[in-house]
Amino acid sequence: MNISTDIYSLFVLLLALFTIGATLLAAYSISNAWRLRNIRLSWKCGKFFGYPLFSTLFLTFSVLVGVYVAYAGLDQYKIILGSYSWMGMSWFLASYFSTKVYVTDHGIVKNVNDPSQTIAWHQIRDYVEKPTEKGSDYIFIYDGRGDFESRYKRFVRLELLVPDEKCSKFDKLVTLKIGKTMSPVPGASFDIKAFD
Repeated sequence: MNISTDIYSLFVLLLALFTIGATLLAAYSISNAWRLRNIRLSWKCGKFFGYPLFSTLFLTFSVLVGVYVAYAGLDQYKIILGSYSWMGMSWFLASYFSTKVYVTDHGIVKNVNDPSQTIAWHQIRDYVEKPTEKGSDYIFIYDGRGDFESRYKRFVRLELLVPDEKCSKFDKLVTLKIGKTMSPVPGASFDIKAFD
């Protein structure tokens, strides 16, 4: 029994399992995004120029190392770095689609993989809009109760940053779907964190 061979085999097995997991997560995220119908508006919400930060850095690093390995002729590492590149691409696609915001005819989808961040227009009871440097902050208060909780009110808050270039279209959609229940007062300021 050679310990270094066993550790290498365990490393390759873990790499294979993580690559398969990342592939399944990417397929799940892409299928959730493709199932959305009547998309009126969408935008990227990642931290790195609209893209997800860590998955973009991981993918870039793994591609750069893969290019170096191919250029240096280190053939024994091609399969492992190919797995890392595939895992990086899968992670990037999963996080890209899950951080993208979709506004449809039926509601707002902040994360396609998290149903608690998806609200239908008819669930919204009130909202507040506050202009910021990068766009407008919207806080939606919506009815989060399920069918089994019909006797108890449970209001949930969803915070959404709408970029400047999407603000006018988003405001028109909000006005069309739920109407203006709260009009912003010019020159007035409020603490947006007070709505916790």
